[in-house]
Amino acid sequence: MKHPVLTLMALAIAIAAPGTVKAQSAQQLQEKEAALQASRAMGGSARQAIATKDLVAYAGTTAGGPTWTRPFGFSVAPYSVQVMSVSQDDTCELYSSMPTYDGYLLLYRDAFDPMAPEGNLIAYNDDYLTVTQSLIPSISLEAGTTYYVVNGAFSTGSGAFDTQIDCPVADVRLTPARFELTNPASNTPVRVAEELVIPPSRTLANTGRLDINTEVGYAFSPGEVRYARMHCPGVQFAPGTTVAFSGDASNLIGSVNGIGSDAIYFSITAGATPVVATDLLTVDGDRTVTAKGPVDCTYGLYDFPSQAQAGGPAGRVATTSGAYLQFVPSYVLHVDSQGNPVADVESAEPAYSEFTRRAPTWETTLGNIGGFSYGTRQQVLGGSQPITLDGEAIELADLMGGDTTLVFTGDFSAAGRVFITPDEECDFDMQQADSFDASEAVFTIGSNAYVDHYLCYETGGEAIRASNFTVALAPLSADASTYAVAGRGPLDLGRITRNGTELQAPLAQVPANYLSRMVLTNTGSLDRPYVIQVFGETGNVISTSNLTGTVPARGTLVVDLSDVLTGFTAAPRATLNVTVSAPNNQIQGLYQIVNPDSGTISNHVMVRPEVAEEMEEPLPPEEV
Repeated sequence: MKHPVLTLMALAIAIAAPGTVKAQSAQQLQEKEAALQASRAMGGSARQAIATKDLVAYAGTTAGGPTWTRPFGFSVAPYSVQVMSVSQDDTCELYSSMPTYDGYLLLYRDAFDPMAPEGNLIAYNDDYLTVTQSLIPSISLEAGTTYYVVNGAFSTGSGAFDTQIDCPVADVRLTPARFELTNPASNTPVRVAEELVIPPSRTLANTGRLDINTEVGYAFSPGEVRYARMHCPGVQFAPGTTVAFSGDASNLIGSVNGIGSDAIYFSITAGATPVVATDLLTVDGDRTVTAKGPVDCTYGLYDFPSQAQAGGPAGRVATTSGAYLQFVPSYVLHVDSQGNPVADVESAEPAYSEFTRRAPTWETTLGNIGGFSYGTRQQVLGGSQPITLDGEAIELADLMGGDTTLVFTGDFSAAGRVFITPDEECDFDMQQADSFDASEAVFTIGSNAYVDHYLCYETGGEAIRASNFTVALAPLSADASTYAVAGRGPLDLGRITRNGTELQAPLAQVPANYLSRMVLTNTGSLDRPYVIQVFGETGNVISTSNLTGTVPARGTLVVDLSDVLTGFTAAPRATLNVTVSAPNNQIQGLYQIVNPDSGTISNHVMVRPEVAEEMEEPLPPEEV
């Protein structure tokens, strides 16, 4: 159980990579505690800074933010992320105060993916002196590396926070997580749900993700005027679009022209303080998408307003561009692992009614057909989830109606139960199939996700048929006028094989005046029963008899096929499939046809289909 207040000696500082967080001496910790107590006495809420170069502080809130399950956590809570870099290698300290809730402070290197919260994590801390403070001390940071500072909660709390980044030598730069035009174009486009029905045109609400940020790219003196143009073919800048400027307040942005079209233009007037090339322009507002296709944006700065209105290279003194919107599928079906339960010829009567003991299930009554994941793109593949009309990440509930199903094809005729479970060993029955038969099992899933789940086959006391299995999504749109949802799959999920013997005569003929025979040899020490299945051409009704028998131990059995195939309504030919309840290496089969008049004999070794022992490697996983 988490203690409500940790003492100084129980300071919880976790290190995710050796050497990334250095331990502090007791004297250093005592000095920090004394500094914090002094700060409190003076009415301060943050600890005393130790840096001699740069102390960067920023405030924010996790309330209303995106949610995740933090590393080593057990509940879903909001979080806030800040992108950070340092000007040179340094050993820094990160401190955060969360006055109203039990907070958590984390630091990531190179990338941050809330769907894979332990990836790239280099340091984290729950409680410093109280549950409302977190401290990551003495963390080595490198120039040229991107870091992500994440404020979260121990469990489910949320609220305001104040964070300080304290570096004795380096300058600290905080970079807003936003879309930014770069040149050359290397930015990451905003993902939009491919399932949106367009046309008609759709307006995407801008919650900040659709802001377009770019540097001015050109410095000009007080009193000078230049004209900026932003052009994004494929979208329209909706009413309410404005332009913000990060430079000196004396610099002025003129009226925004072109609202309602795919290009806007406006003036930038340098005031008493010059416009600097690195000053940032931010174009906010909603976006109306007029066609479903990638959208690129181009920014240009011009000498004259007519040039900015027309676009093109004439009079252009600065430009940059990049990919802005990208339509991508919002949900994924993926095969994580392919199973191969083996029906055991040596099982209790009847043969093949149980599985061999093998991982991952070990129970002879349970077979793991394969592992799969179905859910949003972010849940299955990680990364950012496409947005929808409200500007937020689209969810399965937006897309999928209540009758959406997962359909597993294969022979389930001998199963007693077919179910989905998150347990690889199939010990937990989470959801049973709505129905199953000799060709498929169907599960109604609605808008639920199934990430890292398995399909399980429980035996029903009958002989289990060898079969290949697939998984497919059969979706039904929750709102067909807004979202067009498409199926996924079928994907190869796994297969059931038998460790007994199967032999085939693809074309067995019983013509008049010929002898047609099947020869079975058993090298084992036990008599082995067999069963013959007969398959004919369409329209050819075949009469049969004597479809079962026994191959004697260390003996040979000759079967006259005229006693098996007793009548035809068309040509006297058929396919024979013989199943012998014996290990595959003990049984051999031969099909023979003899012309008694000429004495000619035609021998054909019976075909041996793929069996469990021959499956050395599983099929590669698939996704759609």
